[in-house]
Amino acid sequence: MGQDSAAAVGTTAWVEEVVEEFCTASADNRLGIDGEEAWEPPLIGFAAGDDPLFTRIKEDLGPFYWTPSEAFALAFPDTPLPPRLTVISWVLPQTAATRRDQRAEALYPAERWARSRDLGERFNQKLRLQVAATLTAASYPAVAPERLPGFDYRRSERFGLASNWSERHTAHVAGLGTFGLSDGLITPRGKAVRLGSVVAS
Repeated sequence: MGQDSAAAVGTTAWVEEVVEEFCTASADNRLGIDGEEAWEPPLIGFAAGDDPLFTRIKEDLGPFYWTPSEAFALAFPDTPLPPRLTVISWVLPQTAATRRDQRAEALYPAERWARSRDLGERFNQKLRLQVAATLTAASYPAVAPERLPGFDYRRSERFGLASNWSERHTAHVAGLGTFGLSDGLITPRGKAVRLGSVVAS
């Protein structure tokens, strides 16, 4: 293994630790039910910032969609674009208790499911910011596109309402899942998940 490859493997392992440790240690990873965690341990994937699939997504959705380099430039307008960007994506799987409760419902979401949608996604937002801040402090400038002030939903001519950064499509590019016939992302942990990502130098 070359020196660059070894460094990349070491950095990858460190980033995985950053995500996993925050999920384990953060008091915000809770459902508000007797201290239950909102999420099971995360799955983490990586993609090259210049992967042609990101350009294809932009071409499919419309010019409002951000590629990784565009999201990075919005966050760091005074910084020259790095020669390489990496997109870090994660899957937060629902807990067994949440999946069990949700299976029993026929009309409304189960309470645990609703709590994960609210409290669990608030944690996911903090996770995005924590990962970006940790990487930036370690001299790897990083941004969570979904947390940028310009994150919004627009009208795509082909697909209707669409955001300018898709966590599902990003996870797909990072090898964390594929799309089913109903347009949901099927991850190695199924579809009962929430997703997040960061773009880093």
